[in-house]
Amino acid sequence: MSRLHSILRLLIIAIAACLSSCIDSREEYWLEADGSGRAEITYHLPAAAAAVHGGESGLREMIAGFLKETPEFTNSACEVVIEEMRVRIKINIAFDSALALRDIGNGASMKTLPAAATHLAGEVTAGLHGRTLEYIRKISASKALPGAAFLSAAQLEGYRMTYIMHLPSVPMESNATRVENAGRTLVWDIPLSQALKSPVVTRFKMQIPIPWHLVATIAVPLSGVACATVLLRRRKQRNRFPLEI
Repeated sequence: MSRLHSILRLLIIAIAACLSSCIDSREEYWLEADGSGRAEITYHLPAAAAAVHGGESGLREMIAGFLKETPEFTNSACEVVIEEMRVRIKINIAFDSALALRDIGNGASMKTLPAAATHLAGEVTAGLHGRTLEYIRKISASKALPGAAFLSAAQLEGYRMTYIMHLPSVPMESNATRVENAGRTLVWDIPLSQALKSPVVTRFKMQIPIPWHLVATIAVPLSGVACATVLLRRRKQRNRFPLEI
């Protein structure tokens, strides 16, 4: 019996390692001054992971369902392609409010995806303090890929988790591994081996310009107040200096 348990344990380890190896991720976001934006998310996974979820069509159907049930996305598209022993998942999304995306990880639509997706989406803390936007995201790759603990450093070499954020202005601070585009593009380029040892944390703080739509919203009532003030002044002047007949 003990020998059988040992064989089963080795089999479980082998399956877990297979499902956790050869993983690359790249997430790229473009954030506009008014809080809207778009993103392109690409993951390369072992083909065995796709087989567990119904193959290419099963994965595509599952992801499409998630996108459809997530109202925070104003537009979305997904592509699932199996290339030899790997599956490439590419998702494009657009959104009106970047702040609305912070709760997706705990939303009902996320529960339609495998549990690993929640850990890869991570915990997002984002908020506006005056005109200062603070953003923190914590990704737990080790929880998403528990079988990776059995992989050697050589097996993990060359695989990376990359996160790119294009901002409308230069942030006040960040923990990006490098910056581009005169400081407006933040890049976190993390080896998978490092991401499995401790959670990946991406954070930045930036001053946002006042959105034009907000200016217009404020301007309308203010213009009404200004007009009323002018009329009142004219009426007072007439009462003070009545016209002679």
